[in-house]
Amino acid sequence: MKTVQRKFGNGLWVLAALVALTVWLFPLDRACFSAEPFRASFASQEAPMNFNLEGKITKLEHEKFVVSTTENIIFHVRYTDKTTFQQEDGTSASAKDLRVGITVRVEGDLTESGEIVAKKIQIQHQSG
Repeated sequence: MKTVQRKFGNGLWVLAALVALTVWLFPLDRACFSAEPFRASFASQEAPMNFNLEGKITKLEHEKFVVSTTENIIFHVRYTDKTTFQQEDGTSASAKDLRVGITVRVEGDLTESGEIVAKKIQIQHQSG
């Protein structure tokens, strides 16, 4: 033991103090060794978030389109057979009413990839 103390002096105490300080500053929770918190965290990242936007359609494809807001923010919107379409006055509309250049209000879910999956698309009346 004396050889170790001569070689390292009080270095072992310093090392022990650093380890203790690290554990105190960054405590390990038992949960970080379990698969359950990882699954819960992963699932919450996959969960969509409610999102609303209004802007002009700049590109239109089958079951999706691109919207540019007045702040020039671009959003990719996808619609499904569960998406409801309506005119601004509340009358029924359909995907066939979508055109490049028209203004739409979209209510939907923002996915992790940044795409909006539309629940409701309202076609705004064009002035002038």
